[in-house]
Amino acid sequence: MAPFQLGVVLYDFQLLDVAGPVDILIAGSKTMLSHINRDGFVPDDLVDQGIDINFHYIAPTMDTVSLMNGFKLQPTTTFDDCPKLDAILLGGPGPEFWNNIPDSYREFLHRKVDEVQYFFTTCTGGIVAAKAGLLRGKRATTNSEFLDYIKKECTDTTWETARWVIDGKFWTAGGAFAGIDMFEHWLEGRRSDAVVGLSRASLAYQPRDINGKEISGPEYRWTI
Repeated sequence: MAPFQLGVVLYDFQLLDVAGPVDILIAGSKTMLSHINRDGFVPDDLVDQGIDINFHYIAPTMDTVSLMNGFKLQPTTTFDDCPKLDAILLGGPGPEFWNNIPDSYREFLHRKVDEVQYFFTTCTGGIVAAKAGLLRGKRATTNSEFLDYIKKECTDTTWETARWVIDGKFWTAGGAFAGIDMFEHWLEGRRSDAVVGLSRASLAYQPRDINGKEISGPEYRWTI
């Protein structure tokens, strides 16, 4: 099976909205397991039990994208050269971006929305998707602090108070940590129990379900 292709659209978002899900995904990936396996920390047969995933960081040009915290992100491809994707992730920016979404971003998102199997948003990334016209007739959520605002702004979307909402291919999460847990939920059945335990242990991560309840799960003991 071909690797899963995830595209992260770059702009001035909250770093954790994207870095958290990406780290959850990479921690249980064949790429990470292969690196650990070279040093003897996991057995050979564990490598193929992880998720096979490639990441694409996408912007209008190859110019560096700066975040408000000073962190700089380097695109790996442009809107014009972006390969076929299985999923897109939008992190949460501030109102300066969601109220002034550049045409190039709108055009790219509308071009890709029918192509992808999954369209993920975390935090106010849901506002970006709504203001770009992608959530009409859909159920969705966003950062709880902005729910009253967006209910008035985008009335053609049914906004829900929830950690995350799934409506077809659209998976929208509330704040950053809800987004991390949403991706852990999406990963169910895509890794072996051993890889689940290893990836959670490596991040000292205790996931919570859609109701905020801690989830117990398989444990993994490192080979040291």
